[in-house]
Amino acid sequence: MERHGALVGWGHHDMGNRVMLKLQSFHSLEEKEQDGEPDQFRFIMSKQQAAVLGNYLMEISGQTAATQGQRSLFRRLFG
Repeated sequence: MERHGALVGWGHHDMGNRVMLKLQSFHSLEEKEQDGEPDQFRFIMSKQQAAVLGNYLMEISGQTAATQGQRSLFRRLFG
């Protein structure tokens, strides 16, 4: 069954070497007004799968991932 909706929220739970990704959506505006509660979908994936998904979403959105630069001497000394 294929179902379409609007993504209205998400979250995650770290499970050690896995991640549980929770997505919330509404199928339609009418559904939102009637029920008020979004549909919730939970996906358990490896952290590698999460990284691949994250990179894919960054790529298709046209964004670039933030890179961590070299820490300054001040930051290295004082945290």
